[in-house]
Amino acid sequence: MPKKISFKNNQGTDIIKFDNIKLMFDDDLKRVVFDLYIDFEFFKAQTSLDAEEFDFLNMKKCLQKIYNKEWKSFVAFNPLEERFIMQIDLQGDGQIKVHSKLINPMFTGKLEFDFIMDHTTIPGLIREIEAALEV
Repeated sequence: MPKKISFKNNQGTDIIKFDNIKLMFDDDLKRVVFDLYIDFEFFKAQTSLDAEEFDFLNMKKCLQKIYNKEWKSFVAFNPLEERFIMQIDLQGDGQIKVHSKLINPMFTGKLEFDFIMDHTTIPGLIREIEAALEV
């Protein structure tokens, strides 16, 4: 079964999905290759990206700190090629604003958007990250 991580809005709709996550080992570097899907309002995008395992471990740590209200804001994900960036901000009402930016490979255009998700979805995201990194 393909491994995935899904960021859903308050209505339970997948907005950002990391799918077909695969671990690869290059010398000392643990790379993660995955397909990125974005489905936001009238915009849809799909691309393949590379990241380091550290990027996913860092995202997990940051999500835990947001969930425990130790942090209010952080850049949650910024993989190797810097073509996709996600920032997460804890709002006062327990909601989380996710600010995302996808840049095309030639760096000539970008899709930038925000959506709101509930902080109660964080434990599920953490479990998905852990499952995605299992060998």
